[in-house]
Amino acid sequence: MARKQNSNAGDRTAPKESVRKARFRLVWRWLVGATLFSVALVGLLAGWQELRRFLMRDGQFLVAPAPEVDEESPALEIAGLKNAARAQVAAVFRPDYGRSLYLLPIQDRRLQLLGNPWIAEASVMRVWPNRIRVAVTERVPVAWVQIPGPEQSTVSALVDRDGNLLTLQQPGEFHLPVLTGVGTLADAGERKQRVHRFLKLLEDAGPLAAKISEVDATDPGNFKVMQDENGRAVLLHVGDRQFRRRLEKFRQHFPAIQKREPGATMFDLRMEGNILSLPPEGGKAERVASPEVPSGV
Repeated sequence: MARKQNSNAGDRTAPKESVRKARFRLVWRWLVGATLFSVALVGLLAGWQELRRFLMRDGQFLVAPAPEVDEESPALEIAGLKNAARAQVAAVFRPDYGRSLYLLPIQDRRLQLLGNPWIAEASVMRVWPNRIRVAVTERVPVAWVQIPGPEQSTVSALVDRDGNLLTLQQPGEFHLPVLTGVGTLADAGERKQRVHRFLKLLEDAGPLAAKISEVDATDPGNFKVMQDENGRAVLLHVGDRQFRRRLEKFRQHFPAIQKREPGATMFDLRMEGNILSLPPEGGKAERVASPEVPSGV
């Protein structure tokens, strides 16, 4: 009987011993794996630090300095410039001349470029071993405007479709109409809205837009258009809609109006089917064209 009990105890001890050995092997493997991983990680970190030191100190990665003070480095490539001053763009990278290309702060330099009013988008790239490549997309002006200048004066500037004001950074030719009532607005959102309405006017006018030299957007509910009509500068009140229809109506009736009112230069086109001649210094407006008055009269 005693032998049987001892046999049963031995049978129970054997599985426990096997479990302990299995656990030991598992822990050992984990410790070995963790040790190898730690050694590999330390090696990688040490290698990375050595690589960083190599990239920062080796002469082949140095961005060439400028040949003269205030000149740009021959290692700097700039593409996409037309109206933004190249000197202003190159000046952003002056702190990087003579330093390792690895240390170039790409995002910081990009944000600095976007601080230039003419630049809508910019990219900065490292070109190994030692060149900097810059590509910019400029804003496109749509009109001339007047903005506040020194000592309560005004100066000429340009504006893009989103209402961004652009001062000239270098000489250029811009055959664009003048847009008044916009440049002095402090509210950028309102300025953008008026510019969009101005562009809508030009789009609606189609071929007739070629005659327009100036648009007054001071009153968003009544845009005023200055244009050339048979050699005479005329000012037209066109409202805020149906621009092409109103301009076309005026074009059709103008020969008759010119015969009837040879000195008239201001007209109101907002009344449906009618054209009113406006006196230059107040007074009563006079109807000079209507559905009852044929354009050939």
